[in-house]
Amino acid sequence: MPISAKELAEKLNLSPATVSMVLNNKPGISEQTRKTVMDAAAAYGYQSSKKQLMKNLNKTIQFVIYKKYGTVVSDTPFFSQVTEGINYECSRNGYHLQITYLYDNEDKVKQIEDLKRTSCDGILLLGTEMTPKDYSFFQNFKTPLIILDSYFDDINCDAVLINNVQGAYLATEYLAARGHIKIGYLRSNTRISNFEEREDGYYKSLRRNNIPTGHPYVVNITPTTEQAFLDICNYLEANPALPTAYFADNDIIAAAAIRAFKEYHIKVPEQVSIIGFDDMPICQFTDPTLTTMYVPKQRLGALAVARLMDRMNGTDTENIKIELAVQLIERESVKSI
Repeated sequence: MPISAKELAEKLNLSPATVSMVLNNKPGISEQTRKTVMDAAAAYGYQSSKKQLMKNLNKTIQFVIYKKYGTVVSDTPFFSQVTEGINYECSRNGYHLQITYLYDNEDKVKQIEDLKRTSCDGILLLGTEMTPKDYSFFQNFKTPLIILDSYFDDINCDAVLINNVQGAYLATEYLAARGHIKIGYLRSNTRISNFEEREDGYYKSLRRNNIPTGHPYVVNITPTTEQAFLDICNYLEANPALPTAYFADNDIIAAAAIRAFKEYHIKVPEQVSIIGFDDMPICQFTDPTLTTMYVPKQRLGALAVARLMDRMNGTDTENIKIELAVQLIERESVKSI
């Protein structure tokens, strides 16, 4: 005999309102509670559960995470917060979020074909580690698609990303405004579009302040916590001439630099100032705490979903590039000279 929603709520020791919100795919319910209710509804024979479950599953957005190098796109607070923003906005609009990983070192054609066979209403493609050639596999998709965290000048597509040029420019301007004229660059040796744009912003600021761009203070660093630390230690082992400040491509590199400088008895910021990029949680736990550029990570994910909704609803057919500005967060790792 079919079970009612009220009886289902009693069996699960949940309020009828909570069960109703789940069965009607309303936002504001945790994924765990949603899963518990839907599983129980199917198990106890709730009369509309199968129909409702299929409806929920059919209203799906795929978040495709493209992994090429593995040194940038990883399980970090940056990408978890972006995913939180995506998930919240999907839930708010009544969509189920499904996350799929696509690996560059595996059979891409097969992975793409599998993705095409997946039923979904729209695709968010994390392009952080992608090149234009990588994106070519997605050009013939009929499903509405938005690129997140990357942009390609020679491809006509929708993209939502951070204004990396502006962020790096403002970070370097901040150092110059505090009297630094020898400003080094802790440069990621994994070259993705985000880092290339940050490099452009860094050099743009140097030129604006008449600081020579052909200086010896550029250090190529692997953008992972331990390897970045080892790379900087190897650099310091040769006792190089140091600038008075460094701009780092991201907070992982900047935090590793603070740790390495301390290992070699170089005081931050008394001897060398450092500024990062992203405002990850680690910034508040380095010693000294890290001055950085705040990236609105959850907002980035939510905006990508909102733009995808426009595409899915057919309300806006023009290709749009949306760039979010970043904001300086002053802490203790930069000193005026």
